Amino acid sequence: MPSAKQQLLDQARADYQPELVRFDEDVISRLPARGDRFSHMTSGLFGKPAGSSPESAAAYCIALNSLNFMFWQPEPDGFSRYHWNGSGGAHGLAAAFDHAWGELQGPERLRDLLGTGDEQAVLSAFGQISLPRRRGQFLREVLQDRQLEEAASELVAAGRSGRMSSDDAQRLAQRFPMAFGQDAYLMRAQLALMWYAGYLMEQGSGVDCDITVAASYQMPRVMRSIRVLRFAPALAEMIDKHVLILRNSPEERAIRSATVLGAQAMALHLGVSEHAMVNVLWHNRHASGSIPYHLTVTTDY
Repeated sequence: MPSAKQQLLDQARADYQPELVRFDEDVISRLPARGDRFSHMTSGLFGKPAGSSPESAAAYCIALNSLNFMFWQPEPDGFSRYHWNGSGGAHGLAAAFDHAWGELQGPERLRDLLGTGDEQAVLSAFGQISLPRRRGQFLREVLQDRQLEEAASELVAAGRSGRMSSDDAQRLAQRFPMAFGQDAYLMRAQLALMWYAGYLMEQGSGVDCDITVAASYQMPRVMRSIRVLRFAPALAEMIDKHVLILRNSPEERAIRSATVLGAQAMALHLGVSEHAMVNVLWHNRHASGSIPYHLTVTTDY
């Protein structure tokens, strides 16, 4: 049976539509192949998970990434971006989540505040965030009984083995099918692994994180800015004009698949892991200037 990573790559190849979005192998081949420039980027990307123990850090990574999607809301004249106490997007979510998590070394306070999955409780904790009802449903699933602690223990065990992979993300999605299992690319489940791998690396523990590149909204934007991704003119115009792209449409699947395959090709050329490649692209997202990201109403990213 193929590994979860192989299944994800097979999904990307099946979804790949170069007439809509293609990755440019010539551009990739001209990138300076100096992997040592990027090797340090495998840690420190997402901040330090709250908690002094591996178990609490793993629980934090899983619970936070169950909410890590769609930081904008449609408006009559465009869209508005999510902010919390001056921090925007994913950073805003992390700041609000840290506040909800509190100083305790585990999910007890979060379970008290949000374990029922009440929509109003989500809005009270995170402010005017998009899709609060869905976020509440995801949290209710993750925080039910001792499921989060059990999932965290499995992640800790994988980390102690020295290797985490997309197979661990797949198991996370099977345990929490609503919160993580609806995305064909397992983006947020793999992000939970990457967050925890970063925590381990910052603690001085080496770990191999063998995952696919996160098929999110920032990655294709950055890759477009450096001309690794080439968009069909009509699709590029839709993105530039902030036209909604439907979830699971040919256009959205083309964007996400080209992101996965193109970034994998970049990682292979540069001699770094896909984990490191995600970090490099994320760190350079602000260098994309005014190039917008595509807008899709989704809980996948």
